[in-house]
Amino acid sequence: MTNKSIPYPDNNGSIIIPFNSDQKYHFRNGGQPLSETLMELNALEDLWSKHTLSQYPGDTARAGNAV
Repeated sequence: MTNKSIPYPDNNGSIIIPFNSDQKYHFRNGGQPLSETLMELNALEDLWSKHTLSQYPGDTARAGNAV
């Protein structure tokens, strides 16, 4: 998969999920929760809180999930 086919934050802080990305990222169509995608992206706390009500996992929890 190329970098253009994985989710990424845009300049406004929105999470862009490309149409051609792996189906697991399409959370509205049975994919993984957006919080899991945010962990894969190593999202910072401000981005995390903008997109999910789940508690921010912190740097320790995310360290093993780096993409």
